[in-house]
Amino acid sequence: MASPAIHALIFAAAVLIPGGLIVYFAWHALQKRRAAKIIPQKPSFEDARQAFLDMYPPESLRKKSRLRRLADYKARRRKKPPK
Repeated sequence: MASPAIHALIFAAAVLIPGGLIVYFAWHALQKRRAAKIIPQKPSFEDARQAFLDMYPPESLRKKSRLRRLADYKARRRKKPPK
């Protein structure tokens, strides 16, 4: 819902009009369906990684720093604490 005030006005009108709640719930379901179609799907790990690599030039300090942090994170993740 873009505006809670409009949503509240439509709900109040639906309560006052006989049969309006049926129309209101149908409208609400339609809005949810439209919003679900708009949300893009999450990219795969490889797509996100490739987009990151394409974003920075090869000698970029930011790219080197982030790749180093990613390698450090992967190294820490591989080490599992003893049980």
